[in-house]
Amino acid sequence: MKHALLAALAALAVTACSSGGSGMGPSGPALPPPDVDGDSDAAAPDTSPCGAAQMGYLVGQQVEEVDLASLSGHVRLIYPDTAITEDYRPSRLNLDLAESGVILRPWCG
Repeated sequence: MKHALLAALAALAVTACSSGGSGMGPSGPALPPPDVDGDSDAAAPDTSPCGAAQMGYLVGQQVEEVDLASLSGHVRLIYPDTAITEDYRPSRLNLDLAESGVILRPWCG
């Protein structure tokens, strides 16, 4: 009985430590897939609620060089290991950043 209880507690401890997610925000692509054939409509409307689909040009830039005030709505900067709230705000633009301040990914939420 004692061994079964210890085994059950060990199993609970292992499952409690698994995250079950990537830690990169809500599921779904932040940017549309690249057009490798060159035949897609270049004027496709941005269907993301915060405009993230049109923010691909920010990827690779230093966040200090970007005029954040010119971006529409609320912008949240997310550095690695930054604690963020899990409330979903479709109009909020999130920018995942590298330690060096390089923008890695724009996404809504």
